Order: sequence, then structure tokens, then C-alpha cells
Amino acid sequence: MTPFHQLLNSSRGFTLIELLISVTILTVVTGIFGAAMFQVLSIQRFWIDDVKAVREVRHAGSWFSGDALNATNVLDAGGSDRLTCTPSPSVHQISLTWTDKSGTDKNVVYSVTGDELLREFFTGGASNGTPLVMATRVVSNSVTFTLCNDILRLTMNVLADRGTTNALDLLTYMRKLS
Repeated sequence: MTPFHQLLNSSRGFTLIELLISVTILTVVTGIFGAAMFQVLSIQRFWIDDVKAVREVRHAGSWFSGDALNATNVLDAGGSDRLTCTPSPSVHQISLTWTDKSGTDKNVVYSVTGDELLREFFTGGASNGTPLVMATRVVSNSVTFTLCNDILRLTMNVLADRGTTNALDLLTYMRKLS
């Protein structure tokens, strides 16, 4: 058996070619790994944007249903005419009204401003503060409100990432409609 220091003295270093080949292989492997990580992060971002759009649509639908169940009247943007069965993309605002058990008048106004669906709540004719943003990235002219017999319908589309949209088509039976 040869002593350790003789083994070290007899060993050679790397040649320049061997070093260049190993650096090239390391660079290719790192590039492949980096591209895969970039792809994973991009897919995750698209997925998160899609989940956010779905959550906004559900949130808006939940509030709208709750208000519609209390409403005794549904008026158009001018606050004078009751909605009809015919969807009109020009109606960008509706008003749901009711009187609570204590006799206080309540009014909720849903409106589309830019790419946002807003909800403003009034008690006794006075606003309760800033309108609540129910959904963002609403597709222009996709929001329609219709009232057919005792069924109030809200339809809208919300943009997700990659040009896809999430749709809401909500039918609510208005049990207190007068």
C-alpha cells in the first residue's frame, strides 16, 4: 500500500478541456432548472388570479342574494321604473328597497362604474359611507339586471388572467316583492 503523500504527489489536476466541459454541463443543468422554476411560478400566478376572480364573483352573488331576499321593490337606475324581463345592457344601476321591522327604510344601490361592481347601502335615505366594491375587472357591458315575475337575475363576467372570464348568472326568488 502506498503512503498518502505519495498518492497526492502522483495525482494530476484537471485539464482546461475537462474544466470547460464541466462548467458547460453545470450551466445547462442550471438553465433547465431555472426555466422549470419560472414556468411553475407563472402557472401559480395565473391560478391565483383565476381563484381571485371566482372569489369576487361568489362574493358579489352572496351580497346580491341577501339584499334581493329582503327587497320589496326593484327599481332601475332612475329609481322610478321597475325592472322588466328584458335584459338591457344600458341599465348599469338598480335599487333594491325595503322597510325593516323597526319601520326604517333601507335602500341598496348596485351600480357598475368603470370595471367595478359597487354596492351602496342607505338607511333612512342617508348613505352609510363609501360604496363597497363587490367585484373588480368586470367586463364592460356584461352586467345585466332583470326582473321577471318574482325572479331577480344578475349576470356578469369578471376577467381572469390569460383573457379568460368567470361568469355569474344568479337567479334569486324575491319572497317579499310587493
